[in-house]
Amino acid sequence: MSRNMPSSTFLGAAALASVIAGALVSYEWSYTAESRLVRIAPASPEMMQLLRDEHGLMADMLKAQVANERGSAVGGIDRD
Repeated sequence: MSRNMPSSTFLGAAALASVIAGALVSYEWSYTAESRLVRIAPASPEMMQLLRDEHGLMADMLKAQVANERGSAVGGIDRD
């Protein structure tokens, strides 16, 4: 093989790059944003109250868990 000829590894990489570039260029990049939007109804007051209650319960549970972990770390007593 002559010294001026590119190696087969280089040719393979160039061919792969060419295929990838061709796929990217031919891909349809334009789409309509409206097709992805979904209209939803606002939450009812009852659902919002349920969500607030749930958040309150989770906050209370986390506070109790932290207090329990602090108590067992300080006193060495497992309170489970």
